[in-house]
Amino acid sequence: MHLSVKLLKRWGSGRSRPRGERGRFSGEQGITVLLALYVLTITTLLLGAAYVAVLNDTGLSRNDLDQTRALAAAQAGIAQYSFNLNNNPNYWEGCPVANSVAVATPAAGSTEFYSYKPLAATGQTSCDSSNAVGTMIESSGPAAGTFRISSTGTSNNVSRTVVVQYRRASFLDFVYYTDFEAFDPATEGYPTDCAFHWPNRNADCGLPISFVPGDVINGPMHTEDTAAICGDGTNSHGPVFGRTSADQIQVGGLSNETSGGVNGTQYNSGNCQLSYKMVGTLVEPGPTLLPPPSNAQLLNVAQSGGYVYTGNTTIALTGTTMTVTNSTSGNTGPTGVGLAMPSNGVIYVTSASAPPCAEAYTPGTANALYPPVASNIASCGNVFVSGNYGSSLTIASDNDIIIDGNIIPTGTPLTTPATVPSGTALVGLVANNFVRVEHGCASGSNVANQTFTSPYIYAAILAVQHSFIVDNYNCGAQLGTLNVYGTIAQLFRGVVGTSGGQGTGYFKGYSYDNRLQYAEPPYFLNPVSVAWKVQRQTECNGSGC
Repeated sequence: MHLSVKLLKRWGSGRSRPRGERGRFSGEQGITVLLALYVLTITTLLLGAAYVAVLNDTGLSRNDLDQTRALAAAQAGIAQYSFNLNNNPNYWEGCPVANSVAVATPAAGSTEFYSYKPLAATGQTSCDSSNAVGTMIESSGPAAGTFRISSTGTSNNVSRTVVVQYRRASFLDFVYYTDFEAFDPATEGYPTDCAFHWPNRNADCGLPISFVPGDVINGPMHTEDTAAICGDGTNSHGPVFGRTSADQIQVGGLSNETSGGVNGTQYNSGNCQLSYKMVGTLVEPGPTLLPPPSNAQLLNVAQSGGYVYTGNTTIALTGTTMTVTNSTSGNTGPTGVGLAMPSNGVIYVTSASAPPCAEAYTPGTANALYPPVASNIASCGNVFVSGNYGSSLTIASDNDIIIDGNIIPTGTPLTTPATVPSGTALVGLVANNFVRVEHGCASGSNVANQTFTSPYIYAAILAVQHSFIVDNYNCGAQLGTLNVYGTIAQLFRGVVGTSGGQGTGYFKGYSYDNRLQYAEPPYFLNPVSVAWKVQRQTECNGSGC
């Protein structure tokens, strides 16, 4: 019994356990090892997944960086082509090609190249330097007068291609253009030294033609001359220039008629002050933009795919057809009702060779032309135009174009301000001499069937050697607003109304047609000696690149 008690005491004291019992408890150490292996495995898998994800993101980031660098290289090619074109406006005629040109200052750690080439005009297969105009320049449609090139940039075998469309600076860039902000010396009896810009114009050239309160120029504007402003002393009530700050108002200068005038001479004794609302961005002086000497090239176009008429002609537009009245023999264009438009979209009216055209338009005598009676007037290349149109057309004359009614796109409502037209149809009116708005006036009163209250003219207007003018603008009662939606370009600034007393003629309501930024009437004339500019730029991924 004594021995048993001792054994129990030793066992109970915890200083020793049976061997089997110790083995059972010490075996629990394996659980910790398994847990550690499990955690290590999960951690390894997570780290591996993160590593793979990082590798994938690195590849995507690298590709994205190369894409950006390739686009920058393509832009560098465009910049180089534009530089060459500005130094030599005829550079494009040689069909120049650049292959794998290294970018001068590539990004660190990369090598970037660009290549550029010309793209043929619609219907052509390639650019031919022996016929660059025929194979490069678009001859019709919305892109008429433009050409395209493509530039491809590469970075680490990643490529991107940009196609750029070039266009010369155009009268169509402005709602209003003049070379001289003055009366036409040939029609007003002024000396020849009036055909100069201020301040070099002679003081006996008459009063300058002013922009007055009520005049609104809704778009970009350009004049080579000094613009005369006649306001009421407050910017909120003077003439308004531009729609937004994006519209450039390019002028040779601005003149206050009563505060020293131009060249130190006061020209107006009324209450004229230099006040205006400049919504657009004033550019003073603006770039040089000069008109061509004549519209004779349009006669050549009309003789090949267009219509040519001789002597006084009347054209009434009706959608995609027209009615033409002309009693002179020798016309190459048809006359009658429901006629199709010419295939190339150009009509030219020329004067008969005998008897010669002896008309010289002078304000106050235009009513003698409604209708023309004298044989030397009837033989003149004048064309009367009105109606609605659903396809593009350019009407030109070697003398005058007389607008004898609204000229609007088919389906366009007549609203104030003028409604933005839908569709792509555009009309150009290009006269060698005057583009005139018909207005008969006798004994100080308007002639009813020759007078239009607030007419609408949706057209691109160009008077190459003279002016856009209202017949008898200084006679009769005030006629409302002359709504022109498009562009007016003229050598001398024509008068459309007077502001003295109750005024005569029209106020100006000129609005720019934004479609003219990318489209133009068929074969519309461009200024002489002007640089090419980028009109449109798009990325290209197809076979046409």
